[in-house]
Amino acid sequence: MSGGDGEDLHRRPLPDQGDDTGVGSVGARYPRTVLATCCLPWHEDGTLDEPMFRRGIRWLLEAGLRDLYVFGTAGEGHAVGDATYRSVVEVFCEELAAAGATPMIGVISLSVQTIAERIAYAADRGVRVFQISLPSWGPLTDRELRSFFRATCGAFPELEFLHYNLARSGRVVQPWEYAELAAEHPNLVATKYGAGDPEVIAGLHTHAPQLRHFLTEPGFFAGCSTGPCGLLASISSSNPARALAYFRAGADSDQATLVALHRELAGMMTAIRDVVGPARLTDGAYDKVVAKLVHPDFPLTLLPPYQAAGDGAYRAYLGVLRARFPAWLPPAV
Repeated sequence: MSGGDGEDLHRRPLPDQGDDTGVGSVGARYPRTVLATCCLPWHEDGTLDEPMFRRGIRWLLEAGLRDLYVFGTAGEGHAVGDATYRSVVEVFCEELAAAGATPMIGVISLSVQTIAERIAYAADRGVRVFQISLPSWGPLTDRELRSFFRATCGAFPELEFLHYNLARSGRVVQPWEYAELAAEHPNLVATKYGAGDPEVIAGLHTHAPQLRHFLTEPGFFAGCSTGPCGLLASISSSNPARALAYFRAGADSDQATLVALHRELAGMMTAIRDVVGPARLTDGAYDKVVAKLVHPDFPLTLLPPYQAAGDGAYRAYLGVLRARFPAWLPPAV
């Protein structure tokens, strides 16, 4: 495993926002780090493959990615029922507790009542950090947006919340809106933004520097020039040590390394979209291809009705990495 060097990189203290050269003069409410998702492996009958799930969690932890979450889009938080939610939370929390790591649980639902119930369930089991998304039945009005945050952040002041900001919800929260929400809710600590729009990213650091903003690989490249963003590892999680090197290059303003690694990651993102095909599948379809690089027996299946990438796409992507980006392959692949 390559986790030794990567873990040292990850744990070396970083300057917080008040000491950084980026925009802002106050420290952010959440550490600057690398967030990584845990995909869920399903048996053919749609039940959780618990041994495979545990193996995937342990591999990421041992490889140096200590800040893990479950139930984002890639973790199919939008597709699970209550019973599956509870069983996954139990396993996930048990594994992270054994490693001395802090679990983050995503909660996605059209119902704020269901969101609150799921938060309460996980909180009763010791979870203190949650990832929330806006209900997606229709775009929320300004008043409804504030009502949502009062029903989550406001209802659980003892917990911390990261807001997953995505267009799929029907409304992308704007940087100045985060400034207002952060002022009202001290336990809103971070955001997650995957679209990579440089104007939005700059605005996040300008208007809401008290929040830690986590960006996927392309956005992280842009974000490092405007503020101390965190990295949301997606395609880079196939090799955690290299993902951590990309993060460190951005944190240290090592432009040569940052540019070189970003060029590779951009090529990998193009490659995985090419091999999966023209249909725009949900995030989990792509992330499970990456997970299968690490564990070749990892099932690509998604919960219905969502379409998975096929084994042919996995084999083609593996071939691209071997030919063009071998440094991003997991150890021993």
